[in-house]
Amino acid sequence: MNVRNINPVMRLLVLASVVTLAAACAKKEESTTAPSDSSATSSAMSSDQGSGSTQSDDSTGSTTSPSSFDVQGGSGHFVKVAASAATMNTDQMAKAKSLAEAKGCFACHQVEAKVVGPAFAWVAYKYKGNPKAVDTLSHAIEHGVSGVWGGMPMPAQSVTPAQAKELAAWVLAQKPIAPPKSA
Repeated sequence: MNVRNINPVMRLLVLASVVTLAAACAKKEESTTAPSDSSATSSAMSSDQGSGSTQSDDSTGSTTSPSSFDVQGGSGHFVKVAASAATMNTDQMAKAKSLAEAKGCFACHQVEAKVVGPAFAWVAYKYKGNPKAVDTLSHAIEHGVSGVWGGMPMPAQSVTPAQAKELAAWVLAQKPIAPPKSA
């Protein structure tokens, strides 16, 4: 895969995750925890680091990934996070787009152009770098929201919480484009 073909935002997210994980590992090595904790942490991190994969917890639908390491705690445990744009592969993107089509999202939104609501790429731009973006957007999808993009409210959608998170992650995975000044 040619590195130049990777979305610059995704490259930045991966780089930030690697730097964060390295800092957390260095902090862990400096701490005075028991050796048994250290070996468990090393094996947990090495199993995730090499593949770059995420693991799903069936009971909550959340994932664990190297980018969700608890840096502040420095404990070496992975924190549960919702599926994010950074973890969506091509198949997941296609599945989420099909869900967006089935749920009628394209009646009011397009990927790069305003219809009734903002373009998905504009939403991705607005929330890029926001760690709570998936939760914020999934709540807006599931329960509705007004006042974020002008006077037109977005009504609550008939989706499950898992579908709302999937759609939110898909929206955030779009190539971010700044909205025009008039939007």
